[in-house]
Amino acid sequence: MSPEVANVSQTERLRSAMVASNISHGQEVRADIERVEVSTKSYAKPLVYFCGVSGVRVRETVQSGDGRPLPATVDVTGLTVDGEGFYDIHNALIRSNGRIQVVLDEASRVVARPRSLMAFLLDA
Repeated sequence: MSPEVANVSQTERLRSAMVASNISHGQEVRADIERVEVSTKSYAKPLVYFCGVSGVRVRETVQSGDGRPLPATVDVTGLTVDGEGFYDIHNALIRSNGRIQVVLDEASRVVARPRSLMAFLLDA
């Protein structure tokens, strides 16, 4: 499953988490994004949702930013998951020039988060 970003993906939540981690326009970092959701709840195709993002942890600054505000548009490339659920993305390459680009490459890793007890009960 290769989810896409759509207008319902709540990209402002990712942007806010990046601002909280002092990432600015033009900056390129390697970072972890905690608690990204992949779901078909709004559309028949899988989408990425950032509503539950609990943080962006910068591992490495590849290129310094210019201090200007982050762009509003977000693209995610290279994200492939087995199914719907919540995931942590480790060591993604994040670029923020013109649009926020989250790139998963050979150095990146996607880890499924355990399902909550409430999710198990709702599925029963």
